[in-house]
Amino acid sequence: MLPENPLDRWRLLPLNQVAALKLKEAGLGTEKDSLPVFQLMSWGLANGIKPTHRRTAQELLRLQYQNPADAYAYLTSGVPGGLPDLHRKLLRLSPRAAAEELLEVLDMRLKADPRKPYPLA
Repeated sequence: MLPENPLDRWRLLPLNQVAALKLKEAGLGTEKDSLPVFQLMSWGLANGIKPTHRRTAQELLRLQYQNPADAYAYLTSGVPGGLPDLHRKLLRLSPRAAAEELLEVLDMRLKADPRKPYPLA
C-alpha cells in the first residue's frame, strides 16, 4: 500500500474539485504536490492574466507550498457571497475566467492585509 499524499484530502473539497475540472477543461492534469485551486491560478498567470496586486505571483507561489490547511483557509476565509456561491460561479466560467476569478479573490486578500498576507507555517 502506498503512503497517502497529505494533499489528497484537501483535493476532495469542492473548490479544489471545481479547479481540477477547470484544469481538465484546459487540457491539463493536476500535480501531486500542489492543490488544484493554486494550480489553476498559476496557469492563469502563465497564460496572461494580469493580477491587480503587485505581489500576487510571489504570494501564490508561497501559498502553493504552505501547509494546505493554512493556505486553503487563507484563500477561502471571507470570500464574498461564501464558498457555495463561488463554486457555482466558477462552474459556469471558462478555465481562464475561473482562474481570473480566483486570482481576484487572492488579490482581495492581499489588499486586505498587505503586511501580513498569511500565517507562516
